[in-house]
Amino acid sequence: MSRIELDLSGHRWQMERMRPGQGVIEELHLLPAEYQGTHFSWNFAKVPGDVYSDLHRANEIDDPYFGRNMHRAKWAAEYEWWYCRRFALPKEMQGKTISILFEGVDYSCEVWLNGHYLGSHEGMFSQFEFDITNAANFADWRDGSNMLMVKLNPPPKNYRNCGGKKANFSGDYFSGLVPFGIWRPVKIIATNNVKIDTLRSDVQVQQDDCATLTVNAELNSNNDSEKPVTLTALLTPKNCEGQSYSYEANVVLQPGRSDVEFTIQADNANLWWPWDMGNPNLYTLNVSLHDEQGSLDSQSESIGLREVKMDFNPGYTRDDAEYPWTFLINGKRHFLRSACWGGQPSFLYGQNSDEKYQHRLAMVKEANINNLRIFGWHPPEIPEFYRLCDELGITVWTNFTLATQAYPSDEAFINGVLHECRETVKQRRNHASNIFWMGGEEVFFSGAHEESGNKALMEKIGECVAELTNVPYGLASPLSSESAQNMGFKAHESIHANEHYYQGGSEFMEEYYPALDCCIIPELTAASAPSIESLRKFIPENELWPMGPSWAYHWADIDILKNLNFEVFDDYKMGSLEEFVEATQIAQGTVIQFALETYRRRKPKMSGVALCHFITHVPDIKWGVVDFYGKKKISFDYLKRTYQPLLPSLEFSKRRWNAGSQFSAQLWTVNDYQRDINNLSLQWKICTAEHDVAASGQETVDSLADSSIEVGSISWLIPQGLEETFIVKLTLTDQSGSVLADNEYTLLIGDQAKAKEQSLAYLAEAKARLEKHGHCVYRYWPEMWDSKD
Repeated sequence: MSRIELDLSGHRWQMERMRPGQGVIEELHLLPAEYQGTHFSWNFAKVPGDVYSDLHRANEIDDPYFGRNMHRAKWAAEYEWWYCRRFALPKEMQGKTISILFEGVDYSCEVWLNGHYLGSHEGMFSQFEFDITNAANFADWRDGSNMLMVKLNPPPKNYRNCGGKKANFSGDYFSGLVPFGIWRPVKIIATNNVKIDTLRSDVQVQQDDCATLTVNAELNSNNDSEKPVTLTALLTPKNCEGQSYSYEANVVLQPGRSDVEFTIQADNANLWWPWDMGNPNLYTLNVSLHDEQGSLDSQSESIGLREVKMDFNPGYTRDDAEYPWTFLINGKRHFLRSACWGGQPSFLYGQNSDEKYQHRLAMVKEANINNLRIFGWHPPEIPEFYRLCDELGITVWTNFTLATQAYPSDEAFINGVLHECRETVKQRRNHASNIFWMGGEEVFFSGAHEESGNKALMEKIGECVAELTNVPYGLASPLSSESAQNMGFKAHESIHANEHYYQGGSEFMEEYYPALDCCIIPELTAASAPSIESLRKFIPENELWPMGPSWAYHWADIDILKNLNFEVFDDYKMGSLEEFVEATQIAQGTVIQFALETYRRRKPKMSGVALCHFITHVPDIKWGVVDFYGKKKISFDYLKRTYQPLLPSLEFSKRRWNAGSQFSAQLWTVNDYQRDINNLSLQWKICTAEHDVAASGQETVDSLADSSIEVGSISWLIPQGLEETFIVKLTLTDQSGSVLADNEYTLLIGDQAKAKEQSLAYLAEAKARLEKHGHCVYRYWPEMWDSKD
């Protein structure tokens, strides 16, 4: 065998706590791989994983996610943690070059094998490797003759100093608990003297069935002199029909590193497309090296033949927006029906699994989402995530972990960030789903950001990305905040549409969302409580209802949730826990529907919108439409309906209408498919709360490919005496009467001005609480500040 791998992941690890510096003093790094020894009684641990999950399993801490336990686990970050693993090496590795590969350690560590110091590493996202050929032991001892020791240093506490090199742990939906652990697999790899280190694949598309694949293979030779080898590449269909393509060349390798670049012309190819634009066709690219004695090494990548380019949004001049925000996949416009991912599924890595990723991403597709945005408050995802997105045809926008800070500008910090960015790109660049890289998240967002070196850092990251991939890069999001404009960015680039939520009732959705004018909305926020079943898993029973402080501890802004309920229902819905929870989920769905449809109707002038979030990485009472436990909220159904690729949509100016007034609205069709759908019937009807049909009509429409078209209007005199609500239902059918898409809207009978007055009055009460307590989680329970006898 030319390459042999041994995965050390699993449950055979052990871990122990030591005071900083004490482990080396105690000579833990010199412990041998004996069956009975000092490490025999250490806690058992799992890799990939994290320190807190291992401690919870060992009963040293309570469940960090339950109640207000998370802060009680902060002590763990004051210590160094020693992880050990005994293992045996297969005899087949003898005579080869052997290395140990760490795919990811958060955040810094030192490593020993059999008492030999291998080295240290800092940075969560970059993998690192040590040559262990001379330290490896092949003796036949019980449970193995090799002892691997990894010392995890106490993690950093100031995110500003490790941004870009570590996932965020501070902010308005983080507790300040700092995660750390061996969060990615650890592998032993044995190779011959010649090996393939990395592959880079770039694609140019000439037409719908013709593409050019350019491959750069980074090769490494441990020979002392030139080494002639034969390089062979084979491109074969993976999940589609079609022909294979090959390449072969003789190469002379110099000692050390060599880069070999070659192209494969794929005529009659099956291109990769997002799921709503075509099929996500994939190929396997295998590159191998051999000489006259046989195989030397081989590496495989799953790739899609697709090309990503950016274009300017029509309707804006370069004085409005100087950056291109329209995504073109294989030359065709890809409107982003996006959501901010909000993951990983668990903030504590030890609770993640491939099954969770499969479950959550299947729901992404079910919700009609065609793009996921991983923004800077969350880490770039693991390979399994991108692999699933490749197969599902879901595109991904990947941010580096630089978020909402004025970062240091010294050379050491910048070099560390660039190193992590390079490694992040190299590990993910061949995935067809990854269509965009971005430097920062809200890094041009305050006066401190304006005065910092953030802009220069984002530009340097862009230069770094351009050296490694032809996938487009954007500096940061948003680019049209007040501070960003002070720095010279244009007013209509990108805006985070979060202020409807954060304002807490100062503007209704009908006032706020239509007023935003920009090329793309990378973030749009609405919030709700998870189901009662899920709440019981992390809120103590005595705090469920009436609400106790664990609600706010899990990021429920109760004043905002109540005022959103009022905005949507004319009622705060505080009669019971069941009533309140259901109302928040419907209110979230109502905001989602109104806001996302507003921006979908603006295509192609607007090129995308991303709901924030799809999932949530901790049990919280905030933004996800799928909660931490994988349970859908009612708002999920609103999102699924709103994101239908073919959508009948209703544009209206307000949600409250007085009885006796004339209701009017415009009818639209939005078509994100790349095909015309003609001779459709758009049927509408207005129903009262008793489901009686009060008015109806229909329009015959042609829905052009990749379009948004106003197709008609409706008008209805609201009867005097009508109370509470009325419902507008839309249905699109084809010539045979089959329903292709439907939609509906619940509107209120009421006075808009009076409702706004009440909303502002409640907001004033909420602001008084904020003025007194700040965002403290205890502001809703002022008695907790009273002195106790």
